[in-house]
Amino acid sequence: MVAAIADWEQFASKRLDSGDFPLKCLKQGDVLEVCTGNTKYKFSVQEKHAVLTSSRPNRPYGVAWISGCGFAFSHAFKPGYLFCGGSLEFVFLRNGQRTRFRTTTIRSIDYLPSQA
Repeated sequence: MVAAIADWEQFASKRLDSGDFPLKCLKQGDVLEVCTGNTKYKFSVQEKHAVLTSSRPNRPYGVAWISGCGFAFSHAFKPGYLFCGGSLEFVFLRNGQRTRFRTTTIRSIDYLPSQA
């Protein structure tokens, strides 16, 4: 157990301010593409939310809010930032209810700023 805690602390300390993608830089018209081991998630940013599509039909879609990134397999979370190696976490509407979703490990993050 002590080794697992030490590994987690080492992982978390490397993640602090190490080129993480800040979600606060997103603005209306931007597109954020996040690829995990299994799926490509595409967020088209609107004024107060994003429209989510994905490469797999059994994944969430529609209105979504990106929350941030989870650390490995723990409940630890860094709100407002994404980073490779963490797990994308977002909230989407399922049957009119806000539902939290956490992905597998992020492999790449592509930011496409709006052309406006």
